[in-house]
Amino acid sequence: MLSSLGYVILALLATKPQSGYDLARQMKPPLGFLWQAKHGQIYPELARLVRSGMVDWERVDKGAGPPRRVHSITAKGKAELANWVARSPQPKPMNDELVVKAYALRRVSQTKARALLRDELESHERRLATLEQLAEASRSRIKTSIGIDSPRFGEYAALRRAIGMERDYVVWCRWLLGRFSKRASNADATRKSRRNVAWLRSSDLVDARPSSRRAIRS
Repeated sequence: MLSSLGYVILALLATKPQSGYDLARQMKPPLGFLWQAKHGQIYPELARLVRSGMVDWERVDKGAGPPRRVHSITAKGKAELANWVARSPQPKPMNDELVVKAYALRRVSQTKARALLRDELESHERRLATLEQLAEASRSRIKTSIGIDSPRFGEYAALRRAIGMERDYVVWCRWLLGRFSKRASNADATRKSRRNVAWLRSSDLVDARPSSRRAIRS
């Protein structure tokens, strides 16, 4: 039983032979719409796949730069990947740090909370724009619609899911910011109302003083 990262590597290699650098680049934000992992995770997993006989490699010298190891999936790797794809995914817990922070946002000032949410919103908007560009580029490479038999169908399907997730995140961040803006507006209105009440009370006192003096004189 391979790790999830191991199956991701097999899935990527099933499309075409690639070097470790190529694999790492595809798992690095913002391009990592399929999976995200660091170099320190990818290369050891790639070595395990080679030892298990699911991946093979050859040294390629292109002349420009040092030789590279280009990895390809073997028949054993393809069989393992096909068996894994047919199985139901394992339940995955929703461990999202920003969700926990949103749960505890009242513990910080509104200024800090809004700054955090604005940063997250901008980050997800940038990632969404990048993913949409990738999806458009994928569509433009094919003159007709991307069908299930297209070599790029899997890439396009994964991109659509990633785009949907980012759009949902953007909507959620905007909603959170809107709640804080509404709270700030209500607080400003309350403070203004209190100032008006205080001013009216002080005006009543000023108006009452001459009347009191006239009453004493009479």
